[in-house]
Amino acid sequence: MPEEPENWWEATPDEDKQDDTDAPEPIAIRGYQREGDQWVRKGEEEGDGPSEGGPTEWSGYPQQKAIATLLFLGAFVLGDWRWDQSNGISAVFLLPDSISNWPSYHSWASDWHPTPTILTVSWILWDITPAAFLFSFLYGSNIIYAANDGTSLMEDSSEIRRIGKKANRNLVHFVSALILVDFTAFVANDPLSFVEYPTWFFEMRPTIHWMFLAFAASFGLNPDNNWFKGS
Repeated sequence: MPEEPENWWEATPDEDKQDDTDAPEPIAIRGYQREGDQWVRKGEEEGDGPSEGGPTEWSGYPQQKAIATLLFLGAFVLGDWRWDQSNGISAVFLLPDSISNWPSYHSWASDWHPTPTILTVSWILWDITPAAFLFSFLYGSNIIYAANDGTSLMEDSSEIRRIGKKANRNLVHFVSALILVDFTAFVANDPLSFVEYPTWFFEMRPTIHWMFLAFAASFGLNPDNNWFKGS
């Protein structure tokens, strides 16, 4: 029989707890911290709300991207993208009709143009321009990414930034090819006429400024182009 310590009546509860080495440690709950005998969600005591969850306001790169997308939508809906009073939405719906005419482009250009293949490629690129812009912004604005993952458009991550940067880069390449092929087809008749190209370009497409507005807006999809401090 174990001996009782002297003055056992003076033993304190703390000493008893120190001797109880087999008592289990409290289990930590993720997102909570212990206060006394209760578990409290982290951040609530400061009035900051839950620590988990997505952002609740526009800021930084997501805000820049949203403004760029709104600028594009304005140009796409209000602008004339086929030079026949068709806005961008109508131009996209008319694309199948344009595609059906592609086989006749080359035969028609062959009757009078020295480089009918280049001219045909130029016309095809102009036909798909509204669709190319629309897809670039649907992809780069995170709308497709958010729809697939169920995330908020306010989210910001390295993957979202990579997508925005890629969309802007691809659109720059497309517009560069569009104008280069158009210029090549123009000077094929007379190489010395290149000085007249800018004038002819805007005379043939009097509402082209809407496309350039949308093109300028695409640079807001690129996170390297900081429109706001700290974005």
